[in-house]
Amino acid sequence: MSEVVTGPLAITGHLLSAGHRRIVFLGGLPGNTALDARVAGYRAALAEYGLPEDAARVVDCGLGRSAGLRAMTELLRRERKFTAVVAGDDMVAAVALRAIADAGLRVPEDISVVGYNDIPPAEDFDPPLTAVRTPAEELGRAAVRFALRDSEETAGARHLLATRIVVRGSVAPVERPS
Repeated sequence: MSEVVTGPLAITGHLLSAGHRRIVFLGGLPGNTALDARVAGYRAALAEYGLPEDAARVVDCGLGRSAGLRAMTELLRRERKFTAVVAGDDMVAAVALRAIADAGLRVPEDISVVGYNDIPPAEDFDPPLTAVRTPAEELGRAAVRFALRDSEETAGARHLLATRIVVRGSVAPVERPS
């Protein structure tokens, strides 16, 4: 499994281990290789936990702030049956936090939110964002090394980079009815 898939697999697994079973992926964009891989990791995590294929809910809005805000606002207006959001990246997570607050809900008490990339401001979001940290500098160095090599040497080559989850305050366990 490639790096791009393992990050979303792990972050979705983090939500599942906190008891979430109704998780939305916000920020899909069919045909975008990186986002398709993130959706695949999300779906793989749901399957590993034995959830049916129809449990996967992907909201295709891409990674733009305005599109993400519109999509999250509409999702909250239409339904509130989900307990968590996996955002395609941290900026989509930021606008999801805003839309949730604008709807009078709280993160993580009402809805947990996770992001992807762990951009520096993620720790300053309210609440601080749990996110997949990607090794951006290492990725850049690897890209330069590949670009400088002979194209025949790198054709079909893969370089896996490790990601990790940075746990902050945007995820809470699902409260069980008593």
